[in-house]
Amino acid sequence: MEEKEIVQSDKNTEVETLSESIDCQDTKASEVISEAEADVALSEETAAREKHSKRREYLYAIAMMALSIAMTTIGAYISIPIGTIKITLQFLVTNTVCLLLGKKWGGLSVWIYIFMGLIGLPIFSQFAGGFSYVLQPSFGFLIGFAVGGQVAAFVREKSGKDTYLTYFVSSLIGLLVLDVIGVVYGAIIMYGYMHSAMSVWKFLVAFLLPFIPIDIAKCALSALLCNRLYKFVKLPRK
Repeated sequence: MEEKEIVQSDKNTEVETLSESIDCQDTKASEVISEAEADVALSEETAAREKHSKRREYLYAIAMMALSIAMTTIGAYISIPIGTIKITLQFLVTNTVCLLLGKKWGGLSVWIYIFMGLIGLPIFSQFAGGFSYVLQPSFGFLIGFAVGGQVAAFVREKSGKDTYLTYFVSSLIGLLVLDVIGVVYGAIIMYGYMHSAMSVWKFLVAFLLPFIPIDIAKCALSALLCNRLYKFVKLPRK
């Protein structure tokens, strides 16, 4: 009788142990499930925040690009006569915009400005516009504003610095790209399309040489502006 009671007690102990083991496993499983659910919830919350942040970035970028296009248009309308030449503020504006907004948003704003002018809006210099403007020798400089600005922004971004010297050197490199594109395009239109008899020297005097010191001064001013304003730009300049 005592042996039977001992056997029965052992069985009861085994059952209790097994039951506790199952309960422990259930508890661990519940904890794992809870942790997984928490991770999913956190992941969804993070994704929602990133989506909201991205949306805000796009809206801010659109607003900044609209402002940049307006300023570029105003810069094109302002013509300052210096001796026998006239200068506009387009390069100053587009270079500053690209350096501040980055090669992506800054460059896009300049390309949109060019596109708007080509579809007929009178936003180019002297209130010009329309697709026929591509046949103007000076149109190459508009392309140069976009490409040169993006190159300047790329150089600045690669340096990772926001010093005056970095902005100035980046602007000079962008200016070099601008002038090369502008002069080559102008020569193609002048000599290839218009069949002009103008000498190379006169062409360079008309399109390039007098503007070099003025544009270098614009680079210096643009670098100064960027060095003061970059802290207020809330866009990733990439």
